[in-house]
Amino acid sequence: MRHTKLLGAGAFGPEPAPDPALGALLRDVVGDAPGHAVDWTALAARIGSRVGAQATTPWWSYAAQWERRMIPLGPAAGIVASAALWNSTATPTPTSIASASAFTTEVASGAPADDAASQFARTITNAVDLAAGVPE
Repeated sequence: MRHTKLLGAGAFGPEPAPDPALGALLRDVVGDAPGHAVDWTALAARIGSRVGAQATTPWWSYAAQWERRMIPLGPAAGIVASAALWNSTATPTPTSIASASAFTTEVASGAPADDAASQFARTITNAVDLAAGVPE
């Protein structure tokens, strides 16, 4: 099956109508397009050769270009991260963890849903510093 439609034609919506005033201004500044002076066959051959060369480039050749820069940065980043973890002052604190299953168990055991919901909300708000948004 032969396609006569240009690749990408209509992909970006309808082509806007040319503006004659803008076209006249551009011709005054830039001049007429030298369509007759262009060797279209040579241009197409140059574009085609570049596309073919890029298509045969394996994906790992791009990573190889960065190899000399990234190999020293990997261990350096590891050392910095290790030092940061070693010197961190954050100590974990125990927090009370409330779960939805506790709420469900209370309701299933006969407690009123309003009371169970209030208890669940109190447990959550006591376990979390609402101003900071992190566990106490």
